[in-house]
Amino acid sequence: MPRKHLIASGINKKQQTQAKLGNKLAKEIKAAAKVGGPNPEANPRLKAAIDKALQNNLSKESIEKNINGSIKDPSSLTDAEYEGYGPNGLRIIIKTLSDNDNRTISSLRGYFSKLKGEIAKPNSVKNSFIYGGEIIISNKDLTEDDLMEKILLSLEKIEVTDNDEPIQETNQHEDCFQIIVMPKYFYKIRQELETLGLKIIESEIKYIPTDYVDLNKEDYARLERFLDSCNEDDDVQWVISNFGEVIE
Repeated sequence: MPRKHLIASGINKKQQTQAKLGNKLAKEIKAAAKVGGPNPEANPRLKAAIDKALQNNLSKESIEKNINGSIKDPSSLTDAEYEGYGPNGLRIIIKTLSDNDNRTISSLRGYFSKLKGEIAKPNSVKNSFIYGGEIIISNKDLTEDDLMEKILLSLEKIEVTDNDEPIQETNQHEDCFQIIVMPKYFYKIRQELETLGLKIIESEIKYIPTDYVDLNKEDYARLERFLDSCNEDDDVQWVISNFGEVIE
């Protein structure tokens, strides 16, 4: 998997203000706790939400407050994933969490229209992504052989179901290694790798592109405006695309 994925995955974060991001993270924690209960060990969605919140510097106090607040919150939120196309066949997935689906879909149609794209049928876009746990590790003072040795050591420490392949893919980049693991082994493998002394730069269970679409400058500018609109929309939790690079 080319390094362009790591560059593209950062676009959304750079454009999102910390305040907006904090609100969206808190909203996901509250929704996850309300649906699956307040214990993250028994609620995978809440565990993932807390993990992402901590990585983005949301305080433990705020996390606890939102978990506890979910019990008393009378509001009802519906989560959904929308798929769509952008210029040059760009593929996009959008996660929403909303109390008004009609408002949400109306807004998304407007954003896609300005992008010169359209909302797609369910599961028509997701075949360009895999859903997995991504672990990004610093390669400072770490060779590929060292990494593979530590991965094997980590696998010896966890229980693996027959026929499962916990490690889906490993890729070496200029300044990091990328490991993609099956979601159900994500936390255990990450914990073991940390115990073995590896420096984890970033980690998350997410949709990861399997192929990429490059855009010219004009279309890329439209994509940036599209992301700005999505990031400012309180109903939108995250956006991911298979954007690759800007071409001249």
